[in-house]
Amino acid sequence: MNCLNNLVRMQIPNDVMMSTLKLYYELGKNDYYQTLFAPDKEVFSKQVALQEAYYFYKCFFASAKIAEPRLKTLQLDSTVAKTKAESLYKNIIAVFSVIHHPTTHPFKLSVPEINDLVRMLFKDYYSVDQMGYQKTDIKKPSLISMESTSKRELLEKMLLLYQEIKKKNEYENQFLSLNAMVDFLNMEIYKFPENDVIALLIFYVLSTQELLIVTRYVSFFGKLYFHIKEYESALEKTRFNWKEGYAEIMPMHRLLLRIFYDMYIELGEQARDYEYESKLEISKSDYVENTIDKLSEVFSKEDIRIRHPLISDSTINRTLQRMQSENKIRPLGTGRSAKWIKLYQKESKKIMMEQLNLDLGGK
Repeated sequence: MNCLNNLVRMQIPNDVMMSTLKLYYELGKNDYYQTLFAPDKEVFSKQVALQEAYYFYKCFFASAKIAEPRLKTLQLDSTVAKTKAESLYKNIIAVFSVIHHPTTHPFKLSVPEINDLVRMLFKDYYSVDQMGYQKTDIKKPSLISMESTSKRELLEKMLLLYQEIKKKNEYENQFLSLNAMVDFLNMEIYKFPENDVIALLIFYVLSTQELLIVTRYVSFFGKLYFHIKEYESALEKTRFNWKEGYAEIMPMHRLLLRIFYDMYIELGEQARDYEYESKLEISKSDYVENTIDKLSEVFSKEDIRIRHPLISDSTINRTLQRMQSENKIRPLGTGRSAKWIKLYQKESKKIMMEQLNLDLGGK
C-alpha cells in the first residue's frame, strides 16, 4: 500500500501531463467509435479476445514453447489440451473471452473476484496450495515474539484504501489504478511467482471497464509485446524504494500512456476503413479480390484477414476458390498456413515524358 498511501507526495512531470491530455482528447471519440462498431460488436469481442490471449501468452509465458501452429489450433473450442502449458493457454483464452464477452458483468475489485480470476487463469497449471496466499510476519506488542498471518488481510486493506481514494475523485483513474497495480505486485500476495502478471491483468480489466474503450477493438498486449523489454525495465524500476514509499512509477506510466495513445491512433484508422467498407456498393467478395490484387505475388489468408477482420472466413474462402477457378491464383501447399500465388501480373502504367519545346522568340 506504499504507493496509495503516498499519492499526495507524488509530482506529475509536465511530459506525463501532456501525454495524459493527448490521450483524453482521443477518449472524447469514444461515443463515435461505439456507435460505429455497434453492428459488429460480437465479432470484435471474439477477435480481440483471441488476439489478447495470444500476445498475453507471448509476453509472459512464451518459455513454455508451444509451436505456432498448435497455438492456432488451441483457439478452437474442440481442441483438447495435452500438456500443462497447453492447459494454461486454453485458460488464458477463457479469461479474455470472459473479459470481452458483451454480456459479462463488470469486474469488481474485491478479494473473491481476484481469486476467481487467479483460479481461472492457473487451473490445472498450479495446485490449490500454489495458488494460496503468502504468509507475512507481524510483531506482537511485546516487540519480541512474532506471529504469521495471511497476506489476504493486507490485500483487503489495500483494496479498501483504493476504493476510498477513488470515491474522492481526486486522482486521474489510470494513475490511481497504476499505483494500485504497483502496490499489488510488490506486496507479492500469492505464492506463485507471477504476481506482477496478475497485477497487470487487473489493471487491464479496470482500464477496459472504464474510459479506455479502445481495448475492446485493439489488442493492448499486442502493443505491449513489441515494447516488452521497455516494460520489463519499467517494472523493475517500480520495485526500487517501494518499501520506503518512493517507488519510481513514471517510466511505467509513460509507457502505458504511449501504448494507449497508439491504440487509439490505430482505432481511428480502423474506423476510417470500417466506415468506407460499410458504404461500398460492390460485394465483399469483389472487395477481397481488390485487396488480393494489391498484395504481393505470394500471400496468405492471414494477410487478407488482417486487412478485413470483419469479413468472414467463408467469404474469403469463396473468393479464393472463385479466383482459382478463373485461373487467377493457385495454392502453394495445403492446410491452415498454406500460401497462394498470383498467376497474373498487375499492369503498371507507363508515364511517357515528352520534351516541351518553348518558342521564346529566338532564332
